[in-house]
Amino acid sequence: MYGSPSYARLAPLLALVVIGIVLPPLVPQYFLSLGNTLMMYAILAVGLDLLLGWAGQFAFAHIAFYGVGVYGTVLLQSKLGIPFIPGVLIAAALAGLIAFLIAVAAIRLHSVYLALATFAFAESAQWVFNSWEGLTGGADGLRIAPPSVLGWTTGTDARAFPVIAIILALVIGATMYLTRSRLGRSLCAVRDSEHAAAVSGIDVFRTRIWAFVISGTYAGVAGGTFALFQSFVNPEAFGFSQIVLVLSMVVVGGLGTLPGPLIGAVLLGLLPEIMRTAMRGLFVWQELVYGLILILSMMFMPRGIWGLIAARGGRSK
Repeated sequence: MYGSPSYARLAPLLALVVIGIVLPPLVPQYFLSLGNTLMMYAILAVGLDLLLGWAGQFAFAHIAFYGVGVYGTVLLQSKLGIPFIPGVLIAAALAGLIAFLIAVAAIRLHSVYLALATFAFAESAQWVFNSWEGLTGGADGLRIAPPSVLGWTTGTDARAFPVIAIILALVIGATMYLTRSRLGRSLCAVRDSEHAAAVSGIDVFRTRIWAFVISGTYAGVAGGTFALFQSFVNPEAFGFSQIVLVLSMVVVGGLGTLPGPLIGAVLLGLLPEIMRTAMRGLFVWQELVYGLILILSMMFMPRGIWGLIAARGGRSK
């Protein structure tokens, strides 16, 4: 449970990188575009789960930090000429800094009060993205020039695919080490009982702040990957529907687990495409469908898909 992950657990990350490098010439652009989107959502969902599933902090500001990552990476490149790698690191650090400030301001709030406060921040951030036309382009959005990653220009989905696969592998690997570290144990203790954690010598406030900062940084990284395969961004990408979608990914996949958010990102990330192609009449109801899936999962599958798989695997032994 704790300590460094074994080589057997890290091996799939190497397989992910190899697939990311080998696959692009072999499949159509459509599937590569879909794969890029799913990997971006996977990073976003893993980051939210660190806050929601591992630390037990019910917050809705995640999508705002994602927006900071997108606009930060794009603007650093277009306005200052900063390449992608330092640009995404700066943007992710900025998202983490804003998450720190939000955490300090809202750290004493719990449950629905924390959710409402962070949701208000997310709505305020989208208003800023919409209104600051001189910087973000406002509702008209911004064009994204193809970033260059160590001389590799990601102008197409095929060229972006291996880069995003490497970033996702690094994020999953970092999460494996984080959740097995002393901080990871502290996050779980705070989630299970803040009073018991405090009695055990854990600084509850500091742990909650770290959860916000790390989660916000992950969202900033996810925003940077958006700039790798998209050519345009506008504030609609950071609205309430995106909050519901990412939250649904985490809950349906399984809170407080690493495989859970990845499973949820794939399943619910594919759902819009399925509704758009096979069930066209339902596409306009996609937000209602997400809500129903979320409610039914919490009622009948509270531990998510991965929790259900793990429970059945335990019974079969």
